[in-house]
Amino acid sequence: MKLRISSIPQTLDWILKLQTVPENPAFVRALLNHRDYQFEIRRYGLSSIENLVFYFSRLNSIEPTDIPDLSEERKDALRDKHALWKECISNPQKYFDRYERFKEILCEANMQSLQRRLQEAFPAAVDIDDADIVSTLSFGPSFGYVFENALHLDLFGIEKYCTMEEIPYIVLHEMHHLQIQKLIGNYRSFTEKFTLLEEYIFRFTGEGLAVKFCNNAEGTVSRKMNPSLPANIGIPAMPVLNRHFKEHLELFYDTVKGIRQGTVTEQEIDQQFRTFWWNPKLYPQERTVLEQTPIYSFGNELFGAIYDAFGIDILFDCFYHPRRQSNTSNGQFPLAVKT
Repeated sequence: MKLRISSIPQTLDWILKLQTVPENPAFVRALLNHRDYQFEIRRYGLSSIENLVFYFSRLNSIEPTDIPDLSEERKDALRDKHALWKECISNPQKYFDRYERFKEILCEANMQSLQRRLQEAFPAAVDIDDADIVSTLSFGPSFGYVFENALHLDLFGIEKYCTMEEIPYIVLHEMHHLQIQKLIGNYRSFTEKFTLLEEYIFRFTGEGLAVKFCNNAEGTVSRKMNPSLPANIGIPAMPVLNRHFKEHLELFYDTVKGIRQGTVTEQEIDQQFRTFWWNPKLYPQERTVLEQTPIYSFGNELFGAIYDAFGIDILFDCFYHPRRQSNTSNGQFPLAVKT
């Protein structure tokens, strides 16, 4: 894997100039032409960069009410990030130091170590040598994501969403997603042969397996991979989610029963994932916004328990054939024996 972070010093040099030099739209356009910002522009589906040019060319003086939308789908993204950009102007050294530390953390030796660890999460050879790790001072709302055979981390988000020391685990998590993408190819083509029940179960694989193997996740049923390391590294919402395990399990079982009886539709399942499994505001009395949502914790319980009991080969047999989960514990789902 290659580390792509060259836009960061260029952006910080521009930030330094803002303190003494008039803002320059031409320079902003040139900066946004950097391959890593072009990567972000594609990822966020921007058909035009004019709103970005308008915003950044006035960054040092723009009023919050004049900040434009990033896009129709992400209207408030630039407004939400504005305080971070203003802080960067007032304290660029903070981000120069963060950039240097980021390079140290993801040096070549550590990257090779991560790839070796990733191999333990799969039964066959892992092949993501051609993938990139991209980091920018991002204009977008997401801290980390996988896109175009690369993973992106927003330098702004470090120390907010994770510590610098947790970065290797975050990177490993995203590398896991990249390898899963290589295994399945197009999601719709891969799942089109699945029954509704199989697709419902399969939806828990992505985040569930990633936190199991990459973040030392520990649930109510699923055990952490490395007993000598802390549990739930880089996934701070897990203790909250684990407290709601019974609620998650009951919803899962009720849905499985409904699918088997023909009373739950695909549209209802889609709605359930939108409003529950991916909902970051489920438990406001415990956490205003969940950094991770129930799909992470329950995916870890559902598939992590299979790994703990049966190992990597059976786990991936269930990955490719989700309905076989019902045969892993004497005709029951594996979590049933622990409740």
